[in-house]
Amino acid sequence: MTISEDDPRQPFEQVAASLRREIERGDITPGQKVGSVRELAARFHVSPTTIQRALRVLRDDELLMTTGRGTFARDPRQANRVATNAGGPSLTEVLRTLEHVTSQLSDLRSRVERLEAELPGAATENK
Repeated sequence: MTISEDDPRQPFEQVAASLRREIERGDITPGQKVGSVRELAARFHVSPTTIQRALRVLRDDELLMTTGRGTFARDPRQANRVATNAGGPSLTEVLRTLEHVTSQLSDLRSRVERLEAELPGAATENK
């Protein structure tokens, strides 16, 4: 699987979503090793840092467990029970959403500044 440039989510979010689907469908079973960071980076055509961020998301959501021997899938029903009992989005989900919104806002600010700089008379107004 490759990461889609058209997807508004960050690459690590796309990787996490893909692995989440595999765990929830049972393609990756509880206790099964999900692969090393290098293997996953090659599979998804992303950097190891992107994979580490994706794995952190899934660990925070209690879908993965990392030990000295590797990273393994957990039972998604247990993770869902924890999320359901929490009564709303987890702090991790809120922070992840906030990070995404902040990134989008920064991109928009840069675009507006570029457009304003291209307007006729912009150079004389800024002086």
